[in-house]
Amino acid sequence: MLTTDKNAFGQPFVRTEQVSQWALGVKEQLKQASIEATTFRWAQGKLQTALDDHSFWLFYEFPNKGKLAIRTCYDQHLTGNVRNHKKNKQSAEWEVEGSLGLFSINLEIYESGLLRYTTRLTPRQAFTVQGFPRDIYFLNADNDPMETAGKMYIKQSGPTAGLVYASVTEPLEGSFFYFQNLTSLNEYGYLTQTEPSGCVSAQWPELGFSLPAAEQPLPAEKKITLSDAFLYLNEIIPTDEFEGADQFLEAIGLVYPHLQKPETAYYDWPKASQRTIDALTKAGECGRQIHNKFYVNAYVGSTDKPPESMVQLAILVPLWEYQQWLGEPIELLEKLRQSIPSFYDEQKETIVRWLPGETFKKEELSEEEDPDKIDSWYLVHILMNLARLAEHGDMQAKELFLKSLQYVRNAAHHFKYEWPVFYHAESLKVLKAETSEGRGGELDTPGLYCHIMLQAYEMTRDTLYLDEAIRSAEKLIGKGFDLLYQSNITMMSALTLVKLWKLTGNHLYYKLSKLSIANLIARMWVWECSIGLGKYRSTFLGVAPLRDAEYLAAYEEAEIFATVLNYLKELGSDVPAPIRQISSEYFKYLLHRGRYYFPTELPPDMISEEPREGHIAPKLPIPLEDIPTGLKKAGSVGQEVYGGAMPYILTTYAYKRFDPMPVMLFCEYPIYHAEYDILGPKQGYALFRLGGVAEFTCRVRVIALGKSLPLIQLFDATTDEPIPPQDEARQYQEFIVQGDQQIRLEWSRS
Repeated sequence: MLTTDKNAFGQPFVRTEQVSQWALGVKEQLKQASIEATTFRWAQGKLQTALDDHSFWLFYEFPNKGKLAIRTCYDQHLTGNVRNHKKNKQSAEWEVEGSLGLFSINLEIYESGLLRYTTRLTPRQAFTVQGFPRDIYFLNADNDPMETAGKMYIKQSGPTAGLVYASVTEPLEGSFFYFQNLTSLNEYGYLTQTEPSGCVSAQWPELGFSLPAAEQPLPAEKKITLSDAFLYLNEIIPTDEFEGADQFLEAIGLVYPHLQKPETAYYDWPKASQRTIDALTKAGECGRQIHNKFYVNAYVGSTDKPPESMVQLAILVPLWEYQQWLGEPIELLEKLRQSIPSFYDEQKETIVRWLPGETFKKEELSEEEDPDKIDSWYLVHILMNLARLAEHGDMQAKELFLKSLQYVRNAAHHFKYEWPVFYHAESLKVLKAETSEGRGGELDTPGLYCHIMLQAYEMTRDTLYLDEAIRSAEKLIGKGFDLLYQSNITMMSALTLVKLWKLTGNHLYYKLSKLSIANLIARMWVWECSIGLGKYRSTFLGVAPLRDAEYLAAYEEAEIFATVLNYLKELGSDVPAPIRQISSEYFKYLLHRGRYYFPTELPPDMISEEPREGHIAPKLPIPLEDIPTGLKKAGSVGQEVYGGAMPYILTTYAYKRFDPMPVMLFCEYPIYHAEYDILGPKQGYALFRLGGVAEFTCRVRVIALGKSLPLIQLFDATTDEPIPPQDEARQYQEFIVQGDQQIRLEWSRS
C-alpha cells in the first residue's frame, strides 16, 4: 500500500481489491494480444497497437519504465479484422470489426503534445448499452495495472467537464490530463436518453470514461460517437498545489481550442435590464412592505420567511453601479437602501441575515432557516457588499460595515479562520462542521473574509485589518483542488489574493490566486448539452454555484462575470494565457446563454411546475435560479428575485458608453481599458483594450444612442484599413474581431 503524507498535494490512490472486472482482466488480455509497431511518435516515444479478443488498444511505452494502455473500443468478440487507413504522420484511422458492428478509431497527435482518439460505432443491429469499461490503464513492465499507483487531484463531478488530472507514481513518475469531449456524445445521449454526468472518473488502476448505461437502444446501421478523448502527459509530478494548478491550466488551455463551441447570438441586455428593474419595482410577487420599508423577496411569491439582507444587497449594489452607467436615478435603489439598516441587530452588534422581529410562516424549515444559525459565507458576503456600497460613498453602509466588523473578527478568531458550514449566532458553537464527511467546512470562506479585511484596511488604513487579511489568506494553503465550496466566493478570493499580492509583494498570494482560478475552471461545464430539453438552451462554460451542484445559477454566474473583469483588470499583463483565454470565453458565453435563465426564453413545458421556493410566473422577466442538464426541467429551485441583478450586471460590464459620444460599444470579451476623445462637435474616437487571446474572436457591436448611427469606422492593431461590418442596421453595426488587442472606434456626423 502506498503511504500517505497528509501534507502532500493530492490524495494517493490506495491499492485495493475494490476494482472492476475490467481491470482484473487487463494483464491476461494483453498477454494474448497481437502487438504491432506504428510510426506515430508521441511524447518521448512511439505508439503501438494491440488487438485482443475484446479490445483494440493504443499502447505507449515510457522511455524509463512503465506503459500506458488506451482501450479505444470494447466488444464481447472482435473478429480480428483490422484495417489501417493512415492519413499522415500525425493522424490515422483504424476500422475494427466486432460482434456489435464496425468500430472506427481516429487518432490525431497535435504539435502541442496532445493526443486525441475518437471512437465511433456503426452497430450491426440495435442493442442497449449495459456497461462499458473505462479507457485508461497504467501498467508495469509485465502489463499488470495492479502493480501501479498514483495520485488524483481532480475529476469530473456531476455534469462538469469530463476530465481527470492525476499523477502516476509507480512504476514511473509523471502526470497526465485526460479530457473527454462530452459535446461529441450528444447524439449518443439523444438516442439513449442518457447524459454523461459523472461518467469520467478514476478508481485506480482504471481511469477515464465509461459510457452511461441505457434502456433505449442504439439503432442499427447508424454511425455514433462513443468517445472523443484527449490525453496530455507531463514528465513531472507537481511538488505542490501551485505547480499542480499550473499544469492543469496549461493542459486545459491546450485542449480548449480543439473543442466544438456553440455559435453566439447578440442579446439586448440593456433592454432586459429595464424590464427586470420594472418588475422588481412594481410586481407584487417580487417584494413587500414591512413597517413602511420595501424589501425584495428571495424568490417570486416567496413570502413565508423573513426578508434576507443578502438578497437586498445582491440587488442593490450592482444596481448602484448600473445607475452610474445609465446616468439616471433609479427609484428602486433608494427604496432598498433605506431598508438595509433594519437588518442590524443591536444585541448581536452585527448585521444579520433574517430581518429581526419577523418570523417564519411555514411548517417545515430547511437547515439554514433559523435566526440563531449563521451560514459562514453568508455573513461575510453581506459585509462585502456593505463595503462596496461604502466605496461608492454611502456613509450609512460604511457605518453598518464598521459596526459589524468586531463580530465577524471574533468569529474568525474563534474558528482560527477555518469556517464551518453553520454556527450559533451568539455562542459561536459549531452546528455543522463539514459539508460532508471528510470534506471540511466552507473552504473558500477564508478568501472572502480576507476580502472584507482588505476593504476595511482600504477604508481605515488600520494595519490590523491587513494583518487579519494575511492570516486568513494563509488558511487557503493546502486545499489543492478541494478549495472551491461556492464558485462565486472562490472567484472573489482569486481577485482578493491578487490585491494582497500587490499590497505585500508576497508571490505566494499570486500563486494562491491562480490555484483559485484553476479550481473554478475545473468545475466548469466545458461542453454543450443538446440532449433532451438541452436543445432549447445553452449551458456551455457554465459554472454551478456549489461544488457538487448539478445546475447553473443566475446570481452566482453574474457575480463571477463581474469579478472576472475586475480580476483581469487588476492583473493586467500578469494574467496567464490559459486564464485569459478561458475567463474571456466565459464572459462571451454567459452574454450569449444568460437569456435562458428567463422563463420567457424557454418553452413552457421545460419549466418546473412545482419549484421548491415560491412559484413560477412565466411571463415575469425574473430569472429562474437553476438551469440543469437537458434531462431535467429548469426552475426546480424557484424564480430567483435576487438573480434579477444578472441583466444589469451584464449590461454594466459588457457595454461601454461615454456621455458625449452618440454611440455605445458592446463587446463579448472583457474590456480592460477604455478612453475617448472628442475632436469637435461632430466627431471623436474611443480606444478599447480587449481581453481574450489572438487565436479567438469575439463580437463587437456599435449601437446608436439616438435614432440612427453616425458614420463609424472600427480599426484594429493589425491594419490601417477599417474592419468591415458583419451585420448592420440603422441602429447598429456589428464586427468580429480578434481578442487580446486594442481597437479604435471613430465616429463622425456630416
